[in-house]
Amino acid sequence: MNYQQLNLVNTSYSADSNNALLIEPQYRAKHNFKKIGNEDICGNSHNQNVSIRETFEKTGALNPPVSMVPYIKNSFGNEIELKDHQAIVDSKTGIPMSVMKKSYEIQDNEPICRIFEENEKDLQLEYITLFNNNGCIFVSGGIKDAELEVTKDDPIRRRLCIINSYTGQFAFKLVLIDFRLFCFNQLGRVNRSQNKLSFRHSKGINDYTNALPEFLKYQREDLKNSIDELKAMVNVSYRNRSEAMEVLKVLSKQMLSDKLVGKVKDKETKEMRSKDFDKDLSKEWSDIKNNFYKETNNFEIAPNLYQMFNALNYQQTHCEGRTADDKKASQIRLNNLVNGSNGNRIDLIRKECLALTR
Repeated sequence: MNYQQLNLVNTSYSADSNNALLIEPQYRAKHNFKKIGNEDICGNSHNQNVSIRETFEKTGALNPPVSMVPYIKNSFGNEIELKDHQAIVDSKTGIPMSVMKKSYEIQDNEPICRIFEENEKDLQLEYITLFNNNGCIFVSGGIKDAELEVTKDDPIRRRLCIINSYTGQFAFKLVLIDFRLFCFNQLGRVNRSQNKLSFRHSKGINDYTNALPEFLKYQREDLKNSIDELKAMVNVSYRNRSEAMEVLKVLSKQMLSDKLVGKVKDKETKEMRSKDFDKDLSKEWSDIKNNFYKETNNFEIAPNLYQMFNALNYQQTHCEGRTADDKKASQIRLNNLVNGSNGNRIDLIRKECLALTR
């Protein structure tokens, strides 16, 4: 995806006072953490006092803004026929958004709406986020009764995110993500095979949704496995600040290793050199250290691996991405957390932290 071309999301329908995802009051008062997620900034929250369908309708999520044509237009406005493909164009402007094979079918968002309507006893709709000229959608909801504590007053909630696009950018996909409630950190996508449901855009998509109730039931049971892993991190403690900071820096380099690939022009020597963690990722390292100080209350609390893990994934959930436009930054982070590099880094560092528990 070319993130520079993303439009600002439609935030015309929002009802924060009734949003199920807003962090519970007892967690708001704890620590000096960011208390909202990226969806609070760039998405449309669901008002629990109105119907699910009304929220989908008012956000424009049920109206495909695209159409398919068997041609594209060149710079002179002439139509060029596509033999084995079709162009997906903006219905209002006619501007092409993508070119797909003739067998491709636009999958509208009606099945997503029905998933939440038909599974209301198991799923609580939280946010609808539209971007890329409303051609792509993320819909998220909490799985009811899928919330457990790692330590006292530190609950984790498992959430379901459904992704779809009209342009072929994404397959219709369900992603499961565990979130820490008082700082809304993403703790990793649930990637085991039993936790995956992914479909191509085809007429049979609705058949797969019939498996969802049993799938959600399994998630409540599987959350216990995730909590056990996080508790194992709590049990790995460090003797002092110096030892903890040394381990944190090693983990930081591992998490951000993809950003250290390649060469960069040195600001002082003007010569090309290999990327260096201290020189080139100083902002990221500063964010991680500050997050860790908050986790340990400036080391008044004995440092442990779970605090390190949260300092690291907080940087990816809330700090990654440098732009003055908060909505655009949160939009890019949200996409990267669910479907890209930020999520990959959190998944990687979770594995690295778990390796230290064994």
